[in-house]
Amino acid sequence: MATRSTIIFMEETAPRAALNQPLQTCPEVLSTIYTAHYRHVLRVCRRFFRQPEDAEDAAAEVFLKLHRVLETRNEAVPFLPWVSQVAGRHCIDKLRRRKREKDSRVDGADLSTVPDYSTPSPLSQVLRREEGLEVREQLIRLPKKYKVPLVLRYYKQMSYSEIARALKRQIPAVRMMIFHAKEQLRRNLRREQSGKN
Repeated sequence: MATRSTIIFMEETAPRAALNQPLQTCPEVLSTIYTAHYRHVLRVCRRFFRQPEDAEDAAAEVFLKLHRVLETRNEAVPFLPWVSQVAGRHCIDKLRRRKREKDSRVDGADLSTVPDYSTPSPLSQVLRREEGLEVREQLIRLPKKYKVPLVLRYYKQMSYSEIARALKRQIPAVRMMIFHAKEQLRRNLRREQSGKN
């Protein structure tokens, strides 16, 4: 039976070993970090959000953000406190964005007097339509194991628990599938964009 100190040692050494790998194996590094620290990051996010779905989304976003900030990490700081700090800052930023959006709404005013700037120009409409078509095209090209969870989450607006029931999987497995699916979709879109330039 593993003692608490053994578990802490394993949690600390798994990411450290992954972080020492070259950045070309970034998906594997992020996967290792995700597996080792998702629960901890989710606990941090739950301190900021009342709704479990909001905390789950924030935790997933933290791991998407890690691939950008991983190189800036100070090696002198242990990994767990550092990732907690990244998660906390991300949640605070997310809450501030929400507050700004809420404060910028026009409540109780006669909306007929407010000019409608929400209608995009014809050029913007065409560009948005093209972007949407590119995303859908790349989504169709994804393997079924990635395509289905993304469609259920973002097109059918299902929660992680609903997706888990529909796919007969555990919630952590669904989170991991969605995380990998988003990463693959982003890579495909970047490849497509660089091919056009």
